[in-house]
This record gives sequence, C-alpha cells and structure tokens, in this order.
Amino acid sequence: YLTRLVPFGFSGAALIAKGDEVLLNKGYGLANVAESIANTPQTIFSVGSITKQFTAAAIMKLEMMGKLSTGDPVSKYFDNVPPDKLGIKLHHLLTHTSGVNDDVMGGDFEIAHRDETMRKILEAPLRFAPGEEFEYSNLGYSMLAAIVELASGMSYEEFLHEYLFKPSGMNLT
Repeated sequence: YLTRLVPFGFSGAALIAKGDEVLLNKGYGLANVAESIANTPQTIFSVGSITKQFTAAAIMKLEMMGKLSTGDPVSKYFDNVPPDKLGIKLHHLLTHTSGVNDDVMGGDFEIAHRDETMRKILEAPLRFAPGEEFEYSNLGYSMLAAIVELASGMSYEEFLHEYLFKPSGMNLT
C-alpha cells in the first residue's frame, strides 16, 4: 500500500513490529528531493511538534528532581519580566494558556538564539491574560525549553539525552 502511494507524493518510513519480531522496516519515496536521496529505515526525520511532548516530559522530570515546579512564575527564570507577564506560570506554558504571542519570531527553520528569543517573547504584547484562554503556542514551548536549560544547567539536547532518551533506550533520537 505505501509503495503504491509513492507516485502520489508519499514519502516516509514505516516500522511495524509484533513483540520482538520486525514485520516491516522500510523507507519510501525521497528523503531529499533535490539530491534524489531515498528514504531508508535509517533516515533521520525532523519530529516537528512532537518535540513539545519531550519538552513537557523534561519539565516534569525536573519537577520530580526538585529543580522546579509547574507552579513557578516565569520571572523565577528570566530577568526583567514585564508586569503583564508576571502571572505566567510554567503550567500556563505547558497547557497553551499563557497568552504568549507567537508572531514575534521568524520561520521554524531560522536560527533562534535562546536569550534573544526570550527577550523578543517577553517584549511582545500578550494575546490574552495568562489562564484566560487557550491558544496553541510554539513560543511558549520555546520558553519551556529555555527553562529546561536554566533549571538543569545543561543544554536542552544534553538533558533530554541523559534523562529521557538514554534511560528509554532511544539511542538515535
């Protein structure tokens, strides 16, 4: 079925296993169209917004370690938080209820340095008061990723590798 979808634009990889038995492990279509590089079972893919679940898990792990609380205000981690953002708690960031304005940054694949990104987020007006509404927020999770670094003293990638991926056997994540 997946092979038949390739001429229609499908591109990806599939792994199907039952217990310890691998039933299918195959790449389909192209991983890089410009260079005609095929997808394989070893192709590494961008996980996009799935990163949010790992960020949330990192925050919860840090809470379990006693390094932060989801009830903490963002002002505990960032200096010069404007008055309108003093009510934002980590819980608001986790649940997309912070009011953080996602329109202050460039595209998803532009380099965004942590401190500059946090400054831009904090300078931008809120869309709504924290806890008042729900609006999906990529930048709220960028703030959480920065908090992972600040609370752990490690880079985001190092923390996830050491405390989430390595213990889970996720060696290529």
